[in-house]
Amino acid sequence: MASTYSDRLNLELQTTGENSGTWGTITNNNLQKLEAAIKGYVSVAIASTSDALTYEDGSTGLEQDNAIIKLTGSLTGNTTMQCEAQENWFIVDNATSMGNYTLNFKPAGGTGTTDGLIAGSKHLLYTDGSTMFDVLDDAGNITANGTLDVAGAVNFDGGAFTFNESSADVDFRIESNGNANAFFVDAGNDRIGIFNASPSVAFDVTGAAKISGAVDLDGGAFTWNDTGASLDFRCETNTLANAFFIDGSADKIGFGTNSPADASVEINQASTTAGTACLSLDQDDTDQEFIKFDGTSNSDQSSSITTDTSVGSITGHIRVNINGTDYWIPFYATN
Repeated sequence: MASTYSDRLNLELQTTGENSGTWGTITNNNLQKLEAAIKGYVSVAIASTSDALTYEDGSTGLEQDNAIIKLTGSLTGNTTMQCEAQENWFIVDNATSMGNYTLNFKPAGGTGTTDGLIAGSKHLLYTDGSTMFDVLDDAGNITANGTLDVAGAVNFDGGAFTFNESSADVDFRIESNGNANAFFVDAGNDRIGIFNASPSVAFDVTGAAKISGAVDLDGGAFTWNDTGASLDFRCETNTLANAFFIDGSADKIGFGTNSPADASVEINQASTTAGTACLSLDQDDTDQEFIKFDGTSNSDQSSSITTDTSVGSITGHIRVNINGTDYWIPFYATN
């Protein structure tokens, strides 16, 4: 009876009484194929868009015999490299120049890896004879004790992401296209910085900030412009651009105006047709005054409050409404 060949490694399986005088050679060939399957390395230049590793029963030095296969060459189109349709495993080093083309690896007549081979990357693959699987495409728990560098996308789906579970003094940084510290966690000081590698408070933003949802400040004071810079502050309503305005350089506050000029606080009703007063005072405590003035009294007109009755002639009146009734407050020209 003649020799037969194994399915997976194409080893020559000899029968008793056959191959007289060549048993040693055949056995050595089988051992070489076993050695290549465990530790063998070969570099294969891809020759076409539909290429295949060489394999043959009993022969040695063939491409598929090797555990480690380096693919080289330049792709001219979307390319498939094939192996024999038998169970096997490979470490594949994709050193090809891919351009904009894809490269897949599959058993003959079967299905390749889900995402194909990545340019400049090494893959741990196995096949059941009909489908090629990329082990790290669907791995279980992975622990990396050294640096983990990822050149492609990272997708966290279906589980929590925890950084620094052991609470070590380890900073966390996310870099944008133009800023090395777009997001920075200062572990030692328990602070977060946006575009800021040295946050001075729990949350420190360098640059503009925009919040589209609600903001709830609870349990602490709110301080704006603590450094005393010449910065304006503005609150806008539905139709009024300057519902509340702080003029940083002039140290004045405006309601309805962004240029308060006549007083420290100026109220501008900002409409000739709205039919509303500039200021409405609603005093629920009937025992208290509506307005309280503090000033310096003097018998002449040199202070803010005067007892001088000879102020001058009446110049006009100011209309006020008290409890639904209009009244007029007279005002006088000074001497």
